[in-house]
Amino acid sequence: MDTISVVDNTERLLAEADSLARLYRGEARKSVMYLPIVFTGYDIVPERGIERPAFVYRTTDEPELSVDSRWLDDARWQSWFERYHVMRVAFERPELVPYYFATMAEPPKEFADTVDISKNKLKIEKRKLEIPEKAPELDYKTISWIHKFDASFQFSQAYISENWYQGGNNNLNIISDLVYSLELNQAKHPNKLFQLDIKYKLGVNSANDDQYRKYSINEDLFQVNSKFGLKATKKFYYSTSLQFKTQLLQNFKSNTYDLSASFLTPGELNAGIGMTYNTANKKNTFKFDASLSPLSYNMKICRAIHKMDPTTLGIDAGEHMGHEVGSSGEFKLSWMLTRDISMSARLFAFTDYSYVQSDLETTINFSINKYLSTQIYAHLRFDDSATWNDSWQYWQFKEILSFGLQYKFRM
Repeated sequence: MDTISVVDNTERLLAEADSLARLYRGEARKSVMYLPIVFTGYDIVPERGIERPAFVYRTTDEPELSVDSRWLDDARWQSWFERYHVMRVAFERPELVPYYFATMAEPPKEFADTVDISKNKLKIEKRKLEIPEKAPELDYKTISWIHKFDASFQFSQAYISENWYQGGNNNLNIISDLVYSLELNQAKHPNKLFQLDIKYKLGVNSANDDQYRKYSINEDLFQVNSKFGLKATKKFYYSTSLQFKTQLLQNFKSNTYDLSASFLTPGELNAGIGMTYNTANKKNTFKFDASLSPLSYNMKICRAIHKMDPTTLGIDAGEHMGHEVGSSGEFKLSWMLTRDISMSARLFAFTDYSYVQSDLETTINFSINKYLSTQIYAHLRFDDSATWNDSWQYWQFKEILSFGLQYKFRM
């Protein structure tokens, strides 16, 4: 006798069962034909017509008890249908039968032991499993707002002795990043969109070559992004967006007291009206958000005009603020490449049709464990209203590689 290799061909078996079920013209109901077949032994089932015979009822003038036996005939026909075709599959397509009753594992058993001290005996009995009549109800409540808080403290340090053969200076670089996010739970409010991000990033490095100060600030950004929308179609929303950013601390050019930046110098506020496209995969490991605002208002601020020339920021001489109307767009991407590697990117662009200003920020985070991480941050900026540079033209670029502590909180 040839040996048959039995495998679990569930998908093919379901296709076979579905084609057989279509032969039955009765009302669709649950059937064993849609379950994996367990072979219990061969059974001879007499053949009969595939279609159920029509029901004929005699009519007489004599009064009789009216009994409708169609439900019984239907049950008998369904029972024959299933038995006949299960046996047919077992005979003709044994490779579709994954289980044999005689070789199936027994369900697990539990035993309990009791001690009879008076008789000095140990009695072991099979424990009866108690099955609840009704599953307990899960008591849970849905939340409307999702809170997220991420904090990181990254640093790099180098110490060089004064007699080091290559020379050099001691240096210490520290960068901290705080991000708070508030988001409306779309599972509970599917027709509304609300996002609020507040972040502050501060980077400080030692300045041994500066005769006036011992440190310099290479990163100081306080930024607020907000978005509100009402659903238009499945993934599109009518939306309004708001962005505000500024520096909080004073920063000076090296070896001078010339101010390069301070609070609201510069400051920037942008508000727009348009459409937002929002999507995510089923596992929520990839998110993409795109907003286009055909009507956008942009305000530039220079508070310390007595210490800084406002024209370098695109503001008229002697003025604290500049106003522009144009169009803007924002694209955000969040991607968990693996459990320990994540990437986020944000592109924002504004134009008043005389110049273009755009910022592309990309962060790649490598989590070593729950509290340690390595981070790569890159910021590419284009602004053709700024002063021309022979090397970079209108492009500006900043990159930071850091290692340190991280903390994440979700609620």
